[in-house]
Amino acid sequence: MNRKLEKALRFCADLLFPPRCVLCDGIVAPGASVCEACAAQLERAEKTPGVNLRVCGQNIPCAVLYPYEGRVRDSILRFKFGGRRQYAEFYGERLARAVRRELPPAGLVTAVPLSERRRRERGYNQSELVARRAAAVLGLPYAACLKKAADNRPQHLLGREERARNVRGVYRPLGGCAAGKQVLLIDDIVTTGATLAACCEALLAGGAASVACAAVARTPEERVEKQPAM
Repeated sequence: MNRKLEKALRFCADLLFPPRCVLCDGIVAPGASVCEACAAQLERAEKTPGVNLRVCGQNIPCAVLYPYEGRVRDSILRFKFGGRRQYAEFYGERLARAVRRELPPAGLVTAVPLSERRRRERGYNQSELVARRAAAVLGLPYAACLKKAADNRPQHLLGREERARNVRGVYRPLGGCAAGKQVLLIDDIVTTGATLAACCEALLAGGAASVACAAVARTPEERVEKQPAM
């Protein structure tokens, strides 16, 4: 389906079923994704600095859209656990813009995978949905280049050092799809960077020529230190 037809059909659907703001969940005008108040907040939030990960002797850049707080946090929770799959289009398009501004060119897009159990429970992998949309906007192919070999403990329950141990050896390259490619790896939230680092390590072990990362949101540093150990 071409882009103009897709936009026309979406506008008609919005007239019948008014869209809601991705951030505050209020009704917005047809064709809009966020209300004016939230759009102003997002403009300021998009100045969130990225992070750098040190993996296998390489410096891996990571572009980040927003701090994981306030309405952005509420939105991601609805997206992740509330069935709001449609949010992937908004976040994927915004993330693609950040990737163009901040990261080196890529040849392939992939996402941090979920375990099979969590994917069945949730019905989808939110990071994959965002990555597929970003890939479409960037004009790049999407491929599942990683698998999660173990169903480890949720990262958000752990402190900084435990997070790194929790993902050690969990991610494996899937086939040879990353071999020789410049890979863009996408996740929904980056906190300490442990998950992204483990995935980057697996991609490089699978023969990727280079890896760069992007995430929708970043947890504030002070919140990481307060995570309860279990």
